[in-house]
Amino acid sequence: MNHRSSTPNRYEASIEQHRRRCQVVAGGVNSNVRLAGRPAPLTFARAAGAHLWDVDGNRYIDYAGGMGPMLLGHGHPRVLDAVRRALEVGQCFAGQNEYEAAFAEQLVGAVPWIENIRIGLSGSEMDLLAVRIARSITGRRRVLRFAGHYHGWLDPLLVGAGPLPTPYGRPPVGAGQSLAASDDVLIAEWNDLEVVAEVLDAEDVACVLMEPVMCNTGVIAPADGYLEGVRQLCRRHGTLLVIDEVITGFRLGLTGAQGFLGVQGDMTIYAKAIASGYPMAVLGTSRELLAAVGRGEVNHSGTYNAAVLSVAAGVETLKILVETDPYPALERTTGRLVAELRRIGAHKGLAVDHIGGSMFQLRFGPADTIRSLAQYVDGSDQAALIRFLDALQDVGVRPTSRGLWFVSTAHDDAVVDETLERTEAALARC
Repeated sequence: MNHRSSTPNRYEASIEQHRRRCQVVAGGVNSNVRLAGRPAPLTFARAAGAHLWDVDGNRYIDYAGGMGPMLLGHGHPRVLDAVRRALEVGQCFAGQNEYEAAFAEQLVGAVPWIENIRIGLSGSEMDLLAVRIARSITGRRRVLRFAGHYHGWLDPLLVGAGPLPTPYGRPPVGAGQSLAASDDVLIAEWNDLEVVAEVLDAEDVACVLMEPVMCNTGVIAPADGYLEGVRQLCRRHGTLLVIDEVITGFRLGLTGAQGFLGVQGDMTIYAKAIASGYPMAVLGTSRELLAAVGRGEVNHSGTYNAAVLSVAAGVETLKILVETDPYPALERTTGRLVAELRRIGAHKGLAVDHIGGSMFQLRFGPADTIRSLAQYVDGSDQAALIRFLDALQDVGVRPTSRGLWFVSTAHDDAVVDETLERTEAALARC
């Protein structure tokens, strides 16, 4: 079925913008995640609150949320005011600015298990800093990570397409990736505690690196006792546990998935929602684990680290989250969406995976509990999901390109009502 036969010109300007970019930008996009846009990667003109407008004038109820950062919606007035004030201060000093201490004090005050931080630009680089710290502390070189989790696109941690080793082993790598770097990485299916025990018994593992809830493949919760078991195994073997909360941080509450689930790692990575869409990421841990970085013995550098506008946005974002406590309302809004989507989509085989907080995953398949990448692949009809996402786009509802939805404080009852009405129309077309 051709969803667009009735609206042939709906994306005309986006298609033209994509053609223009393709002449000078490889693939017409600046992140390969965006290559899959249909009929072409869309070009957006503006955003406000819970909505986006493309260059054709189409309005979308936005559940992509910038791939997660827009917890407060687009253009939150307090964040905008903070950034406007910061514009008068400057941007890049090759030195410190007055916002850094305020941000660090707020984060340390909000998250009990964090004593010290370092600020960078992206989750990718802060994951690598955590690995570097783990290697310096333990004297070991290997990293255990998990299938379906994502820790950035850089060689030492990226997994390419291909069959996974069983029960664990070196990950497959993609074109141009370093085979030497991949020698230091071991990969296994998530939620299998026996495999973690086997790896830590047999290998010189510096750190175990994981998302606390698998959000780069569905929204998959840890099995009962799994995080606690990994935590105990790491302590027994002197291996550090690194928790990547790039997506889950501030989405499952102010203290993220670790607070929600009651298990803490040795190091935590935050990004996305921490600064309302401005480029910033954070590694948070103990003073002890960051001491060598602070002495300059373990390198962490970057021209744009802690840039004025980003940290000012981070300061105001944390203030809003602490002062207004939006989480009960977010939980209610998200819970309502989940329940209604399950109701209206059941006859089409639509499953909605949600464990709490302001994010959930749509898929077409059995409404069973998913625990791993392998189970997710077996329990998901990707072709049906793509058809549905295309239909949702045509009716003006925009989750991420893999069917992950992010709810913001701007999604009020009226927006949810409109979302459900449009979603029913999209389902009718699939």
